[in-house]
Parts: sequence; C-alpha cells; structure tokens
Amino acid sequence: MKKFFLNNFLKIFITFLTISFVGISISRNFEKLVQQNLSKEIILLLILGFFISLLSLLVNALAWKELLIWLGFKEQNLRVVNLFLRTNLLKYLPGGIWHFLERFRTLTSSISPIQAFSSVLLEPFLMLSAALFLVAICDLKSIFHLLFLLPSILLARRWKGVLIMQLGAEKIMQFKRFGIDIVFSRNSISSNIPLTPYPLRAFLIEISFIFLRFYAFWLCLNAFSINNFLGFFEWISLFSLAWSIGLVVPSAPGGIGVFESIILLFIPNSLPKEYILLALLSYRLIISLADLVIPFLIVSVTHKKTKVF
Repeated sequence: MKKFFLNNFLKIFITFLTISFVGISISRNFEKLVQQNLSKEIILLLILGFFISLLSLLVNALAWKELLIWLGFKEQNLRVVNLFLRTNLLKYLPGGIWHFLERFRTLTSSISPIQAFSSVLLEPFLMLSAALFLVAICDLKSIFHLLFLLPSILLARRWKGVLIMQLGAEKIMQFKRFGIDIVFSRNSISSNIPLTPYPLRAFLIEISFIFLRFYAFWLCLNAFSINNFLGFFEWISLFSLAWSIGLVVPSAPGGIGVFESIILLFIPNSLPKEYILLALLSYRLIISLADLVIPFLIVSVTHKKTKVF
C-alpha cells in the first residue's frame, strides 16, 4: 500500500510540476500566442496531422498483434486489433491500468493467462524500445546514445523470461488488487517459447508507429514554420526521447506535461517560444482527439461488419 500511495503521489507531483512549467511558459508568451492567426494552410496541416495520428493508432495495434503472434498466439477469431483500439481510451482513466486489464480479461478467453499477461506487459516495453532505438540511430553525436539500443536488445527471446520477471512484479500487484491472481513464476514464463529469436516484425511496425507520431508533430512544427531550427533527424531524436520519458515517468496519462516539458527544455534558445508552444499545444490537441475518436470509429465499423481484422 505504501508503494501504491508513493506511485500515486509521484504521479500527482510530477504532473503538477510539469504542467506548471508548461503553464508558466504559456503565461510568459501569452500575448504573442493570442496574436497568432490560424491561416488555412495551418488548419490543413493540423487536420492532416490528426489523420496521421489516427493511422498511427492502427499501426500501433498491428504491432501488438504481431507481438502476440511472436509469443505463440494462434487464435484467429479474436480480433486483437479491434480489442486494442476499443480499449485505447481507457488509458486516460485514473490509475492508468484499465486498458491493460480489459485486454488481459478478453485475451484469457482464448489464450492462457500467463500468455495474455506477457503480451499486455511487453506491449509498452516494445513501444519504449522502438522509441529509444530512434533516439540512438537519429542522433549519433555521442557514443552514450548507443545505450538507448539496450531495451531493443532485451526484447530477444533469450531475455524474455528475465524481462517479464523484472517488469511483471509491480503489474502483478496491480492486477491482484482487482481480484486477478496469476501464477507468475520463471517456469510458467519459460513454458511459453516465442516462435523466432526476435520479434522483428512487431519491432519494425512499432518503429513505424513512433515515426507516424513524430510526423504528426512534424506537421505541427511545419504549421508554425519552426521545423528548420533543427535538422530532421535531430527532431526525430528529440521527439522520441521526450515521448519515451513521457511513457515511463509516473505522470498524467499520455505523458501530458512531461512530453511538452522535455521538448521545451531541450530546444535551442534561438527557437521562438511562442511558436513551439503553439506546435506543442496543437500536437497535444490532435493526438488527444485521435485517441477519443478511434474507439467510436471501431465500434461503428464493428456494427457494420461481422469480422474486422
């Protein structure tokens, strides 16, 4: 219970700290922000960014599907892409675990609990690995950036058991609070052998997801003509780093405040603050709208078709 309260206190504290930082930045540049006019070109770029964000969610779901296949998932009737997209909005509920719980409960109707648990547990680590991989390969100015390749190495089959044991302890405790008891041991994890030495297809698709997320951000930068203040690959590296930190740091769902704070801290001083703030606010708006819209689109499509994906 102490750990539970500590984690929630950290989430509240970090969220308050980062959103306050962004809020102070907005207040200092408020006059310049309100003077900006949204031209037709800006609106079109933001609309395009919104549709790119929708596409990125579909790609993210496909990456999870490939991860399930790598773990030995053979059930063809369960629509895992549909499941992923339907539950995506649940990540915004307090606690940040409801989307994991719903996916786990649905998967256990077709596969073993430990297999379902492994797929739910490894999905965010797959995202983190892909994002940090882009940080490393897009900005090789420092040899220390090669350390960002380590998470992607740990995805290999030979490290799967150790990785799940390390990641799963806290998640098991969270699940138990909701009455879900899983037999979680090294033997039970080792009994499930992935199909290939490395989840290459899932990893490459996840990289595509991160890149699409970045491209939506890039369109926001283009909308306010600030994309040239850094090189294209430098922007990818910075975006991926900020996105990764927003994923792992205890804070509000979606890394709200954390992502924006990291971008503001690492951008050059020469970049006009009011423009990067406009780009960040626009990006947060379009990805939040995409997260909100996609479950309703999936429900609508599901009603029209007997099978989706």
